[in-house]
Amino acid sequence: MKLLGIGGATSLALTAALVLGCATPPRPRELDTYDALKKSSNTQEAAKRAPDLVASSDTFGAKANEEWQSNDLEESRRDALMAQIKLKTALALAEQDRLKAKIEKLSSEQAGAEEDLAGVSKDLAAATENLTLLQNNIELKKSAEADKAKAAERLSSTQQKAEAEQQRLAQQLAAEEKIAAAQFSLHTAETVDAPKFAPSEYHAAADMIEKAQAELKNSALLAAQASAEVAKKNADHAAELAKPKYEQAEQTNQNNARDNALKNDATGIPGVSVRVDRRGELQRLVLAIPDLFMKKQTTLAPGHDGVLDGVAQLVNKYPTYPVQVVGHTDNKGRSSELVAISLARAHAVYDALVSRGVEARRLMPSGVGGDEPIDDKKSSPKNNRVEIVFLYH
Repeated sequence: MKLLGIGGATSLALTAALVLGCATPPRPRELDTYDALKKSSNTQEAAKRAPDLVASSDTFGAKANEEWQSNDLEESRRDALMAQIKLKTALALAEQDRLKAKIEKLSSEQAGAEEDLAGVSKDLAAATENLTLLQNNIELKKSAEADKAKAAERLSSTQQKAEAEQQRLAQQLAAEEKIAAAQFSLHTAETVDAPKFAPSEYHAAADMIEKAQAELKNSALLAAQASAEVAKKNADHAAELAKPKYEQAEQTNQNNARDNALKNDATGIPGVSVRVDRRGELQRLVLAIPDLFMKKQTTLAPGHDGVLDGVAQLVNKYPTYPVQVVGHTDNKGRSSELVAISLARAHAVYDALVSRGVEARRLMPSGVGGDEPIDDKKSSPKNNRVEIVFLYH
């Protein structure tokens, strides 16, 4: 069958349309995921840290729930995902604040150690001065020198301990900061479902964070820093790999949901039969409308306004699909005459849909005569029909 020109881009903006009544669909998985996330024990802390993000998340969540109730599944999934991203970001910020507070505490401890070191240095200077005075006493010189040596040894040992503690605290602070950075990168990877789309990199990052935390607990501070750096690289790589796959999967899910919604809405139109044909990579949702014309007539018979109204509403509701209007006949007559009749009938339905608000450039009328019967008996009146065909991959 030869297709006449394509009637418009498949990416036109969604046109407002009358929505056919139907039962509330299953709740989107994205909305359930968002509700589970809201039950996190850290949600209240996130609300205090980033009230605007949490409020925006609540707004998107409420909107997604309303859109689900209104059968707007595509919009519901999109807004539920936005609600997840907003809330996950707020949770990550709250976690970052908690880690910052811990880091500030360690910094305070480091400052205290530095003060102790300064005090020790001051004591050392005073002791040295005292020893110098003692040296002026010839009778006590020998004893003073011994005392000086002992005092210097004690003070040197104390100073070395203070310096070692200061170094330990600095290394602990660096390890805490690197672990916090790795955890933030891991949370970022989760927003694009890295556990599913980049599982090796994601789990490698999670394992290295766990290892770094264990090393930190066991005071293996340099090892903890190294493990945290590897964890962050793995988490960043997981996010980079997962993002395009996540976006593609979301687009596929949205397209499948849209295709299923189209089929469900089509089956709700009385007076038409619906089937799905696959031709190579192209899928065709076919709405067959019988009895629109009397005998060999090409003028629409009266009494079909309801079915044509329903088809026009369906076409307008799904503006991204190319639509064919294909006329068919039985095999009674010459082939050229039957093709002409079928084409004229397709144009009659085309005109009827355009008069009901469908954009003319979206419709592609054609006629195939009696070449594609749906009844095994080619002369059957059932083969006299017009088919509305939605095309998609």
